[in-house]
Amino acid sequence: MKRLIVFAAATSTAALLLRPQTPAQARVVDVFPLAHAAAHTTWDSIYTDSQATRGESLYKATCLKCHGETLAGTDSAVSLAGNDFMVNWDGLTLDQLYDKMLTTMPSDNPKSLPSAQIVDILAFVLSKNAFPSGKAALPDDVAVLKDITFSKAKP
Repeated sequence: MKRLIVFAAATSTAALLLRPQTPAQARVVDVFPLAHAAAHTTWDSIYTDSQATRGESLYKATCLKCHGETLAGTDSAVSLAGNDFMVNWDGLTLDQLYDKMLTTMPSDNPKSLPSAQIVDILAFVLSKNAFPSGKAALPDDVAVLKDITFSKAKP
């Protein structure tokens, strides 16, 4: 069993054995080690607007020539926005999309973009697919990205 400090502001309490009694209290409680107990989806505001803006500039410089101005794809590259893209990635985790981008893009120079730029481009792609932005930037941490499911349908 793991130890976890839980504050009243915690959003997920389903796995908790003990809960704080008042909003001001915080206590150490045991939680069961559940796989994906705190999983997130692409609907959980997982990137920032400023990150998506940085990603848009990077997209224009490195991705636009193949994926097009509207992310609709071209003869040489698939769409990165819209139903086909959403269906293609639905149910997978963001680490898989991140890895594909990191290891195969841009197609004329794979693995040439730093991971921080890849997550910025990913944030831009998420924004263009109408996923909401939030207050925390999407990290280039594979372990975190594994815990975020790409979900076409809003829960």
